[in-house]
Amino acid sequence: MEKGFDIAASGLLDGLDGEARRDRAELIVWLLDRDFSADQIRASVAPFLLPADRVLGDDGQYVSARQICESTGVDVEVLQRLHGEIGLPRFDDPDAPVLLRADAQAAARAKFFIDMGVDLEETIAVMRGLVESLRHVAAMMRETALKTLLRPGGTELELAQATEELARKTVPQFGPMMDDLLRLVFRRSMEVEAITAAERAAGTLPGARQVTVAFADLAGFTQLGESLPPEELHHLANRLVELARDAAIPPVRFIKSIGDAVMFVSPDPVPLIGAALALIAAAEARGLPPLRFGIASGGAVSRSGDWFGSPVNVASRVTAEARPGTVLVGESAHNEAGDTPGFHWSSVGTRRLKGVSGDVKLFRVQRAFADGI
Repeated sequence: MEKGFDIAASGLLDGLDGEARRDRAELIVWLLDRDFSADQIRASVAPFLLPADRVLGDDGQYVSARQICESTGVDVEVLQRLHGEIGLPRFDDPDAPVLLRADAQAAARAKFFIDMGVDLEETIAVMRGLVESLRHVAAMMRETALKTLLRPGGTELELAQATEELARKTVPQFGPMMDDLLRLVFRRSMEVEAITAAERAAGTLPGARQVTVAFADLAGFTQLGESLPPEELHHLANRLVELARDAAIPPVRFIKSIGDAVMFVSPDPVPLIGAALALIAAAEARGLPPLRFGIASGGAVSRSGDWFGSPVNVASRVTAEARPGTVLVGESAHNEAGDTPGFHWSSVGTRRLKGVSGDVKLFRVQRAFADGI
């Protein structure tokens, strides 16, 4: 710390009293001794995280977009777009040193895709998807870390020291772990989305294909939010995702979770219907609120790991019509699977679904047993 530096006169303790003021003063002395400037501390919304942030790449070095572009070969306009897509501030003056070096270099790494001949828009889509996924991962890791480190009566200095040590231990593992997991997921994605002979001949990605889509949600979840603490609601949603992944046996694929809902896709409606019935039974056995399923078939297209098309919209709307603990199937999926042994079907009439043109015939499906339902 600079000799003669007056912490009280610096304004770094403004608005703090008593124990909070003493804690912050102790932290500031420690940070200054570790070569953090008063300006860095003043600008930080959480000064105790400064040491961990330094380990995570915030070295306080700012550069201009021009410098990054000259060192990486990426165009200024491309870097500008990439910055916006991954959530970094927009820069108006390419010669102003306003970009954190580590962040700007991370954005510029996308040039790898461009050099491979990948279209700029596709490159941006990949970066956007990557950052969105990692944002969720980072949020969960933050919560897990703080739950581990926080303790009653802990000071800011103790928390700063603990988060820095945790970052030092974990950061070296990030690269290998992400590399292994990305290889695993990418390999499975390539295997599942196998390229057909027709697609090879056309030399393009497949367009819309015939699939069956299912959504399931926890009945009464909104009402539960009025009586259960948020932590318990989060636990219920996580339990649903765990059970959904277990139920997604190929060719059924678990696609995503959306709050209290999960989405599946299958090229064949029969195994998807079976998975839906199995998941309803599993949720009941585990004490979860009853599930309701909506299923529809039709042409849909897969892009960036998600699905788009009529059956996605119809299945979502059908779910809202299902009673708790039941599987409701649109006419399209029923016509494909209706003659399959082991299912018992009952018509529930037609419905006018929001956003869907025309009436949709709906059927309830249950397991059929030798001695009846």
